[in-house]
Amino acid sequence: MYYPTFLKNKDTIGITALSSGVGHKLDSFNESIQYIHTQGFQTKETSDVRSNTEPSADAKIRVKEFNTLLEDTSISAIWCAAGGDFQVETMPYIDFDSIKAHPKWFLGASDPTNLLFPVTCHCDIATIYGFNAGSFDAYGINAYSQSCFNFLKGNNQPLVSSTKHQHVDFYNEGAPILNTPTYYQGEVSVKARLLGGCLESINDLAGTPFDFTQEFIQRYKNDGIVWFFDIFSMNSCDVYRALLKMKVLGYFQTTKAILVGRVLFENVSELINYQEAFQRACPNISLIFETDIGHTYPHFYVINGALAQIDVKQGKGNIQYILK
Repeated sequence: MYYPTFLKNKDTIGITALSSGVGHKLDSFNESIQYIHTQGFQTKETSDVRSNTEPSADAKIRVKEFNTLLEDTSISAIWCAAGGDFQVETMPYIDFDSIKAHPKWFLGASDPTNLLFPVTCHCDIATIYGFNAGSFDAYGINAYSQSCFNFLKGNNQPLVSSTKHQHVDFYNEGAPILNTPTYYQGEVSVKARLLGGCLESINDLAGTPFDFTQEFIQRYKNDGIVWFFDIFSMNSCDVYRALLKMKVLGYFQTTKAILVGRVLFENVSELINYQEAFQRACPNISLIFETDIGHTYPHFYVINGALAQIDVKQGKGNIQYILK
């Protein structure tokens, strides 16, 4: 596993919009960019980042803009501006050989799984899931978001589960309300490779020519895998069917555990709930639910591809990344 070089003061982070533009939330985005600057980094945006459309531009244009950052030796990391729904359109145009030749930290959350997940699986480059470049407005800044910047600077400290979180199935106007005690459901102590992202996006890629999951599984079969899944709004029946497809494709053959984040927009069928979907599809795998992963506040940054020691007991959990 290749871990890109940690960032130094005044290094430049490239920001691009492979999914949605941020034109609908410019005040919030400007706050986020300012916060990135206060961390000691400079930023360089591609031309369609501030587009008020979803997607931000034609798929070929989005990839062309991404490539300008990729090939720019002054850029130390590439951060996706925002999530969305249509980043999968860019997949036929992504040049993975060029990514291998220009390894950097790639960061994003939600729809940018369509970049991070295949880059880690196919290029053997660790990527950072959990935050987009627009995630750091006044309401998004907390100890967990700060820890992502700390890691980028080389500070690899253990991540510890939150004491309270915001449990909502709608977008809250204003600051997150951390009003629900956090209690991880399940117990595990395991050391393995982390792999995952937004379940909706992984499901879109599964079985396509851009599904390189088996490369990763076979490369690290001796380490085993801990999957992490961030569910945005997928119906619980659809989650079950997606897991069955992944199971048939061999995704879980070396899996030691699965970490499931809190669902933002819960859509629970009367036929099967989210926990039952995982329990029925993966009956012999350790399952941990209600983790600090995903779209709800607060949440971890997760290093795709990293070896990690994960311990969950009596409702609390911690993750220590091992960069080997």
